[in-house]
Amino acid sequence: MTGPWVAPELLAALPLPWRLADPVERGKATRELPPDPQQRAEAVRALELCLAHLVDVRDRYGDETDWGLPRAFFDDYWFILYAKLKQSMPTLVDVTPEKVRDWAEAYLDAGAVFGATWTTPPDDVVDSIGRSWVFFILQGATESLVRWLRQIGPDQLDDSERARVVDLLEEATPRLQWPLTIITIPTILDLGGPDQKSYFDRLANEPALHEKTRAEAESVSSFLDRAHEPL
Repeated sequence: MTGPWVAPELLAALPLPWRLADPVERGKATRELPPDPQQRAEAVRALELCLAHLVDVRDRYGDETDWGLPRAFFDDYWFILYAKLKQSMPTLVDVTPEKVRDWAEAYLDAGAVFGATWTTPPDDVVDSIGRSWVFFILQGATESLVRWLRQIGPDQLDDSERARVVDLLEEATPRLQWPLTIITIPTILDLGGPDQKSYFDRLANEPALHEKTRAEAESVSSFLDRAHEPL
């Protein structure tokens, strides 16, 4: 396999700063992003494709996935490996099998992390690392997109843009891994308003959803109830 790990249309929809792997750099660049019509349109399109990817991940792997990698990859060694991943593949377009293999050969201690003796990582290990790094970047990009659209929404998004963002988030939220839903649910409230209460009630009472997603929805619904209580 050669070339980027993600579909060309997703790469095309994620220009800078959204494709940056480093959340600090992405956050700084996002704060400096002008909310003009072109940037707003790009952000909505990027959000649509990022959500589709993350929904597919949850459909395949559930609320949590280890990508077939050992626990040590994410625990004991993660912070060391994470710094080198950002250095080697700083944007989504950089995540290719060739670069993942080069990174693994340069920085991965196969014995300590995998209990293995290989020096050149097998294809399945390269695939697992690459897909996990793509997911990490896209999950971070989605968080940044949602936060940016939420921030500019009240003053900068027009009615059609706001409605589109709410529709995308409402459709995706029940099918996202729970850490992202605690960001999407309050954003739906901010951009959609109290008319979304029935939606939050449905989420709160859906037993198939993760308990933290249900709890966030119940919290937002309770907030709306309190807001309408007579003084």
